[in-house]
This record gives sequence, structure tokens and C-alpha cells, in this order.
Amino acid sequence: MRYTNWQSFGADGAGGVRKPFAIAALALVLIGLSLLGSESIGTLALAALLLGVALLVVALRHHAQPGQEQLEALAARLNTDVESIKDLQWEIREREMRYRDLLDHQDEVIARRDADGNLSFINDAFCKTFGVKRYDALGEPLDLPILSSDSGQATGETATGRSTRVIELTTTQGPRWFVWEDFVLPRPDGQACEVQSVARDVTEQRASELALAQARDQALTASQAKSQFLASMSHEIRTPMNGILGMTGLLLDTKLSPEQRTYARAISSSASTLLGLIDEVLDFSKIEAGKMELRPTPFELSEAVQGVVELLAPRARDKNLEIGWIIAPDLPRQIVGDEARIRQVLMNLVGNAIKFTEQGSVTLKVSRSAETLSAANTIVRFDVTDTGPGVQPEALERIFAEFEQADQSPVRRHGGTGLGLAISKRLASAMGGDIQVTSRLGAGATFTVELPLDIPAGTPLLGDVWPKPMPGINVLILLDGKAETAIARDLVAGSGALVTCATSDEAEAVAMRAAREGAPFTVLLTDMPNAEHVAAIKPYLGCAPEEPGPRVVVTIDPGEREAYAALEDQSITSYLVRPVRPVSALTQFFAPHHQAAEHVVHRLNGANQASASRGAVAGLTVLLAEDNDINALLACTVLQKAGANVTRARDGADAIAKAKHALEAGPGFDLILMDMHMPMVDGIESASRIRALYPESAVAGAGRPPVVALTANAYAEDRASYFAAGLDDYLAKPFDKKELEEVVARWHDDDRSQTAGVA
Repeated sequence: MRYTNWQSFGADGAGGVRKPFAIAALALVLIGLSLLGSESIGTLALAALLLGVALLVVALRHHAQPGQEQLEALAARLNTDVESIKDLQWEIREREMRYRDLLDHQDEVIARRDADGNLSFINDAFCKTFGVKRYDALGEPLDLPILSSDSGQATGETATGRSTRVIELTTTQGPRWFVWEDFVLPRPDGQACEVQSVARDVTEQRASELALAQARDQALTASQAKSQFLASMSHEIRTPMNGILGMTGLLLDTKLSPEQRTYARAISSSASTLLGLIDEVLDFSKIEAGKMELRPTPFELSEAVQGVVELLAPRARDKNLEIGWIIAPDLPRQIVGDEARIRQVLMNLVGNAIKFTEQGSVTLKVSRSAETLSAANTIVRFDVTDTGPGVQPEALERIFAEFEQADQSPVRRHGGTGLGLAISKRLASAMGGDIQVTSRLGAGATFTVELPLDIPAGTPLLGDVWPKPMPGINVLILLDGKAETAIARDLVAGSGALVTCATSDEAEAVAMRAAREGAPFTVLLTDMPNAEHVAAIKPYLGCAPEEPGPRVVVTIDPGEREAYAALEDQSITSYLVRPVRPVSALTQFFAPHHQAAEHVVHRLNGANQASASRGAVAGLTVLLAEDNDINALLACTVLQKAGANVTRARDGADAIAKAKHALEAGPGFDLILMDMHMPMVDGIESASRIRALYPESAVAGAGRPPVVALTANAYAEDRASYFAAGLDDYLAKPFDKKELEEVVARWHDDDRSQTAGVA
């Protein structure tokens, strides 16, 4: 295009159009182009643009000069641009309509405010929710009809300019709850920002959450009520159960006919079974309520296992079952854990094994797991193995479930709640371990417990403190029981000594052959049925260096102690009481002769410790605060038979008065047994007021009488609360006469200050 043609373009000519006409046309074109960027006056801009182009075309047609073709090309190009602009304008309007339709069809309430806080956009949901018309609301401030707000669920404005709050608003459908979100919309052209609000109706969701929270609170309340009910029922049941068991025990101490004794033992056994069921239900309710608290402390691992096996041994002997245990020498002497809960798990597993095994044996093996943690931690493995019928494969999956038993048929022989294994499983899990079972039908089962436990610093291994064999020690085992033989063999082999097992038919020949080969047996372990073979075997036995002769050790049942004197005539040097303790066996096998003899004397004296403690009760003055007549009769009878002088108080107030009177008249009582639940004044308050009668410097057993809590509350936390309240000892109902005598004797011994607080 030649721009020199513009000089003649505006001149007056035959067409009569002047230069200002063309300038105006170009101005309209430029104005139209500039106004197209504004959404609000887009139509006016398009009109101005079209008018300017039209005028420019007219001017060009009436002034055909030398550059006319170029100008006509420009006009055509402008027409094309105008069409493109019209298409663009249509597309913008189409997008705007789609955007508005999209927002209008949203369920959420959507509004937009300008920099002055006035509404610049609202969707249909906004209009329907608050009952307003769009054109009435636009340009007006946003005034929310807020009824209330949930400040607990509100969040402040974030770095991105977004804020959220939960509010209740008045709507056309009544009060409704909304999650209201505000966020800033920055403008790319640098103009003032707008704020867009999106509100989501959460009325139904909130109602569901409130209903769920209410249901949860009700469930917690119900759970607490259930736990309280079970604790209360336990107390109410255990109180008369104390009378049943206690009076039955007293009855069995009297002269009875064989028939009467059978009936009395049946009563005692049934009451003990019922008490065990109550304890299982209580333990399960505690676990369900989340009240099971672990109390890890250092304890002797072998002593704990030994206590479990010895406690359950009479039940096994009643069924003619072998029962024994062994512990690996590479385990630490002490571990840190909740001894009571570990014992409970083992009691459940060993007790179950005895219950379901009709012949054969039950053994407990304790070892260190192959998975070693560190020098300060170890995984202790407990294997309880029986020779019972085994577990059906389909029952293995449900055997640890609550209220489930392996045998659920109507003809099942063994009762129970089905909670023992479930409780054991949960206790093991709470201690960070687990329980698994392996079984082969008809060949018994093995329950394996693995527990990660800490090791106290400086504690030695069991093998380091057990007696060790001297050179030349060789042990011959002649036992009838397969389980007892296997345990003894593993124990001796684990100590590093030579060991050989033989039957009664081959024992003499085995001993003779060993003597001929120059390696005679120095220790013979046998039992009562094989004691008759000792005379034939002993000539072939050898003697360890610096020993007076070979050692012949016999295992006996607790009821066979009287036969030991007769066994001495058959050259029996010592005996081991079943279930055999590993340390006792190794002492008799390997310890110097004088130490082994002292160990036997110690065990004999231990059998008479109960009678010795009963003698220590004689002459004591005891205040018994008990409102239940039967329990009071039981305790008074036991204490009086032991030689104590008993004064009974029927309630807390009576106990305080009698304690005060005894103190004014003399030195006061030697011991106070205090029931915790009494009318007028309870046990804790009574104990506190009685202690106040003595100087503050007085301690239990030295300056004031110890106060022992008598209670049917079986929870460990109850015991802890009693100690925290200032009571000195604890005796749970139902208790037998031995337990009562031991508690009384504990505080009458000269060493009572060292045993305070131990039940």
C-alpha cells in the first residue's frame, strides 16, 4: 500500500466526501477494537467497529484514487477480521453461558463478591436456599442469616486465602448446617480481587455424626456399666464363695467318713471351678473395656514357671498324667515383664492341656527364640505340649476366638466358657507377643507363646548359676515316664555331661558294659517303680573324684515322701519331688556331696514351713472387721485354731471404737484384718482413722498394727488402690486357711518389715 495516496484521499472531489469523514470512520474502528476487551460493553464495541468499517468502505468506494486497489484489499481484510471478532465474541458468550449453567446446576451454594463486598454473582442454589431473586440480590452486600456456628470445626484463613467455617443458617427449608468456604480470586489484570464463597449443606451428615457420637457415648457408658456390674457381681459372688470354700476346707479337717469326705471334696472342687469361670469372665470384661494394665517388673523366670507347674501338678496326678518342665540354661536368670500376666497365660495353656489330655503327659519347655533382639532384650518362647486328642484342622482358625471351643458338639466332654485361650491371646498381644498352635489329630497339640522381654542389666544366665558337672560325670536315666525321661535327658545334656537312657530290662547290661569300658556311670536317676533294680545296678556304678560313692537319685510324688526312709536302705542317696525342678536335679547330680545333702534337708524343711508359720500365729491379738457372718466365722475359726485371740467388729465404726479401746487399755492389737465393703464406715476410711490413733512415726509392724485388706474385688487395680490408700497388705476372697495363716504369720515374723505389702 502506498501511503502517499492518503494525501488526496481527504480532498474534495466529485463525490463530495471530505477528509473528516474518513478520519471519523477510522476513529470508530479503533474505538470498537479497544472496547472489545470489556465484557460489560461488548455489544456497543462491536457496533462501533462495524459502523466505522462501513463508513470507511463507503469512503473508499467514492474516492477511487491511484491506491484504491490496496485500500479495497485493506477493507476486505478488515471485513475478515470483523468476522473473526464476531466468532470470538460468540465463543466468549457461549463459554460464559456454559459457566453460568454449570454453577447454576451445582447443589452447593455459590456466590461471588467484588472488592466492595457486594454480590457480583449468585447461582440458582443460592436463590433457592435463601429465597431471593438474582437481580434483586446482585450489587447488594452479602448478609448471611446465621443462627449459630460450630467454632470447634472452624479453620482460620490459610496462606492461600482460603477459610472454612461450619455455620447454621436460616433457609427456605428451615435451619440448616453448612460448611462455608471463602477463597480469594485474584484478577490477572491487576484489578481488585473478588471473593468466591461455596457452601455445602451438611445437615444430614452432621446429624449422623451427632447420632454416632451419641451412640458411642452410650456404648462407653454401657461398657462402663457392664464393667461395674461385673465387678459388683464378682464381689457379691466371691463373698459367699469364700464361705463355701472356707467352710468346706474346715469340714475336710474334721473327722469324716469316706463318703462324707468325697462329698466335701466335690463341693470344694465345684466351687473352685465356678470361681475360675468368674475370674475368666472378669478378665475378659477388663480386656474389652481397655482396663488391662501391664505392670512390668524384674522377676525370676524359672521361679514363675515352676510355680505354674507345681500349682497344676495335683490336677495332672489326679488323671495319672506326667507333668514336667525344663528351661534353657542360656536364658537370663531375671527378666522384666508382668509376672502375673505371664503366669496367667501359662496357667491357661497348661490347665487346658491337662483338661483335654486323658493319658500321657503335659510338658512346658522354656527357651530363647532363634530371633535374638539384643543384649538387653530377648524373645522368650514357651512351648506347652500334650499327648491329647489334638485339634481338628477346621477348629484351629477359631480356637482363639471369644466363647469358642474346639469341640462344640452336644456330646462334648469338657466344659468352660471358651474364654481362656481368647484371654491368653489378647494378653500375649498386649505384651507384644503372640500365641500359635500346631496339632496333629490324635497326636496331641503344642501351643507356643513368644514374648519379647527386657533383661535387667548385670543379670547372669541360668547356666552360669546352676551347678556344673565335674570331669568324668556320666548319668544313667532309668525312668518309666517318657516325658520325664526326655526332660531329664535334655537337662543333663544341656549341662554338658554325658547321659544315657535305658529301660528296666536293659539298665543292668548297659551299666555293666560302661564299667567294662572304663567309663562307668557316676549318677543313676530312677523312680519308685524301678527302685528294685538299684541293688543290681549299683555294683557297676563308678564314683566321681572326691566323692564318697555313686549317686542314686529317685523321683517321687509329693505323697511318697514317707517312703524315703525305706529307700535309704536300698542305697538311695537323695530324691527329687515331682514335678522336678531343674536346679534341684542338677544339684543332686553335680553339686558337691555336702551341698546336695543340704538341699534335701532344705526341701524337707520347706514341706513343714506351713506348720511352722501356723505356730507363729499363736498368741497374736487380731481385730477382724467383717460384716458377713459366714466369712467372719471362717476367719475367726482359722485364726483361733492357729492360736490367735480374735476380736470381731461388725462394721467400720465398730472397728474404730474397738481399736481405740484396745489402745487405751493396753498395747492395742497386733494385726487388723479389714473388710473393704462395710456399712456405716468403709474399710479405707476405717483404716485411715485407726492409723490416726498412733503416732505419725509409727510404721506397720513396728509401732502400730498392720492393716490387711480383706476384699472380694479381684481386679489388680483394686489392690493397687488399697496400697495407695495406706493399707499394708491384701488378702483376696475367697481365701483358704493357709493363705490367711501365711498373711498373719508374715506380719508376726521378725522379718515382717521386709515383707510388707506382699500378698
